Amino acid sequence: MTEISNSPPTDIDERALTAAELKAAEDKLQSLCATHAATFVAVERRGGGLTASLKNLLSALNSSLPQVGESKRCLEIDSEEGKDGETLSSLAEKHRLRRRTLLQHSSLLELLELPSLMDACVRGHLYEEGLSIASFANTLERKHLLTLDKKDEKNNNTIVENVVFEVRKRESDLRRDLVNRLRSDVTMPQCLEIVTALRRLNGVELERGSEVLDLEKMHQKMEWQLQVNFLEARDIWLEGNSSMNNVGFALPNKAKKPGSLRKGSSEILLDSIDRYRTRCFEIATQFLAIFRSTATSSAVSDSHANQMLSMWTARRIHTFLEDHLASKCLPLISDTATLRDALESVSFFAASMGRVGADFSPLIQSIFEPNLVTIVTSHWAEGANVFENTLKVCRDTGIASPLHSSREFTDPLENEVSVGDLSESSRSKTPAPPRQLLALPPLARLVNAFLIGLNELRRCLLASTFPKVRSYFEGEFVKKVKSILLKNERVVLTPGFLHQKGEDAGKLRSVAMELKEEFDSCVEPYMTGAMEVALGSFGTIEKNAIEEGGESVILGNAGENDDPI
Repeated sequence: MTEISNSPPTDIDERALTAAELKAAEDKLQSLCATHAATFVAVERRGGGLTASLKNLLSALNSSLPQVGESKRCLEIDSEEGKDGETLSSLAEKHRLRRRTLLQHSSLLELLELPSLMDACVRGHLYEEGLSIASFANTLERKHLLTLDKKDEKNNNTIVENVVFEVRKRESDLRRDLVNRLRSDVTMPQCLEIVTALRRLNGVELERGSEVLDLEKMHQKMEWQLQVNFLEARDIWLEGNSSMNNVGFALPNKAKKPGSLRKGSSEILLDSIDRYRTRCFEIATQFLAIFRSTATSSAVSDSHANQMLSMWTARRIHTFLEDHLASKCLPLISDTATLRDALESVSFFAASMGRVGADFSPLIQSIFEPNLVTIVTSHWAEGANVFENTLKVCRDTGIASPLHSSREFTDPLENEVSVGDLSESSRSKTPAPPRQLLALPPLARLVNAFLIGLNELRRCLLASTFPKVRSYFEGEFVKKVKSILLKNERVVLTPGFLHQKGEDAGKLRSVAMELKEEFDSCVEPYMTGAMEVALGSFGTIEKNAIEEGGESVILGNAGENDDPI
């Protein structure tokens, strides 16, 4: 007992200290709780709201379970029941397809731009690029349409099909653009480039028809069609603003006499002929250089190209001679100098075409003969009309002074030379007009008109026109003049003519008889001799002189434009 009572109060102090610490902790907790009371309240409230939201979500999920089951049953309908529903596997497949399409988005955009790119190539004359696109369209068709169609007839690639269809439409535009370029003024290298592009385009079409058995025959037909298109397009260029259409500038005014060219129009006419020649020869040489030299080794292709060119040149020459030259150009020419220049230009045209095997020289004279005869005989006819009008006016007015002259002229016998004494140089010159004709001015003017016609004939001599000229002289001109003189003589010898016309009536009668006698004895033989000299028939003159008893012919060193006045 003594030991217990004497031990220190350690345990009592530890309990007291623990109790004190516990009390201090509780005081501190109460202090913290009081300090953060608002936070604890807010956490409690939010916890309650979250619990309520979770309960609501759980109840909503529980309520949607029947709908999910129903949707699952609808998506899992068996395909054997024949209903058009979509299964989960088909939806997944479509999703994968859309994802792959999205990955090829840039390639698809380039594919869809092919038609517009082809259109831009056609507008910009980028033929190489356009042909590359056309060839690529064939590749697309083979890979994505033809091959798949053989495997699965139900497969329809709409995008590729539409793109190929639009590119094919642009191929037609490309062909038209190439042919239209041939209708303009293009050089040989440009022609070769265009024809090469057209051949490549034909190759693209042949590539599409690779299943055709006879590709060689199909290619041959395309080549022949290309030759036809080439010549037709170049024809349009030939008939364009150039060539003979410019002759319209040479047409006479309404106030002018038909058949006469305005000043400077003859140069336009000759230039138009030369331009037509240049273009025809250029087209022919282009065709030969492109088609005959590059033709297939088979003789059939080469022969067909030659036949095609022959038909084209024959048609163009016929059009030139008949439609342009005979109907438009030659009727406008009124002098043989221009006619001669046109003849030389057309002859050079024929010689040029002879280099490609189309010489048409034998056809030229038949075109120029009628115009030459018309020009020559028009002067004679005009002289006869003036002669007739002069006699008629003098008869009607009763005046004889214009029909004769009282001047004295040199005796023509002073210049008389025997035909046998003529030298070769004098035989080739036109006989000098008899000077006694100056006493009868109407006959002098008639001889003047006759010599003018011979001068026109001399400028453009065509031997084939000599028979027609001689026939007109003997059959129409001489007969017409004689009928005019006979009619004039009958009128002035009519009874009562002396009383009607007064003082000069007697002179009119004597002049009428003198005119008739002078024409028969002097003018007609002179005209006949002059015409034979102009035609180069010297033997005819000598023969006529011998038949007439060796009569001399009055000749002189006459010039080209000799006339009696």
